[in-house]
Amino acid sequence: MKFDEYFNLGVISKVFSFKGEIVARFDVEVPNLFENLKTLFIEEKGNLVPYFVDKLEPQLNQFVRIKFRGIDSQEQAKKLLKCDLYLPDILLPTLEEDEFYFHEIVGFTAFDEEEKEVGKIVEVYDLPNNPVAEILINEKEVLVPLNLMIELDKKNQKIYIEIPDGLVDL
Repeated sequence: MKFDEYFNLGVISKVFSFKGEIVARFDVEVPNLFENLKTLFIEEKGNLVPYFVDKLEPQLNQFVRIKFRGIDSQEQAKKLLKCDLYLPDILLPTLEEDEFYFHEIVGFTAFDEEEKEVGKIVEVYDLPNNPVAEILINEKEVLVPLNLMIELDKKNQKIYIEIPDGLVDL
């Protein structure tokens, strides 16, 4: 399975019960969007392994309680702690042309307001009220708030961002 066809849904954060249930934090604004999932993929040794869901219950604050088939003890569940959860991209709702999921713009080329190439987006961090793109500029990682985005060109994998004076020099 190719990682580029999957998105990171969240991470397993703790064991919930002695019966093997876990609690995961979904990195989505609406966790119950995925409450009818039958399968989740967990990264193990560089591969995505399917885990079948017996029960999934949304909790508060983007947390979800999950019981996987075949994980029946606290010891088995502990082995899954801190593992990333993935789903195929095709399960994401379709967005408008000017909208995007954060994972979609990783790898895009960033340009400033004068259309000069600035660098590549290597990661996006969903910080509260201020998501930022990590852009590799002159071999330096620079965090740029996405609210400074001017234009998005999905077809050509380009993003135009207003780069504040002095930001690159920090």
